Amino acid sequence: MASMISFGIEYPERPWTTNAERSGNRWDRAKKTKQWRTAYALLATELAPPRLEWCDVIVEPWLRNRAGVQDTGACHPAAKAAIDGLVDAGVLDDDTPDIVRSITYLAPKIGRDALVLIIEGETKR
Repeated sequence: MASMISFGIEYPERPWTTNAERSGNRWDRAKKTKQWRTAYALLATELAPPRLEWCDVIVEPWLRNRAGVQDTGACHPAAKAAIDGLVDAGVLDDDTPDIVRSITYLAPKIGRDALVLIIEGETKR
């Protein structure tokens, strides 16, 4: 029987932004993407949530201080890599629109460097 579930996963690094990705080179982007994708796959494996039929994702960026504060949604490259990590860990079968129904970006919060994903969804039957 399927049931609703909600859980969070946090990676304690400052999320990189679309602007940073655009100003860098493809090798830097690939390195960052791999780092974040792997980190979230490992974090999800450790947390061991059930496989999800579908989910909604809330992205909550945290920044240590207000220096270079990001625009809301600017952390999209980091969030995309994080969601891909959930696929790698087997929490999601894929990140297609029928599985990841929505991604909501919250405004950055100040206090520490981190990217928190809050996943709300239905477990597989």
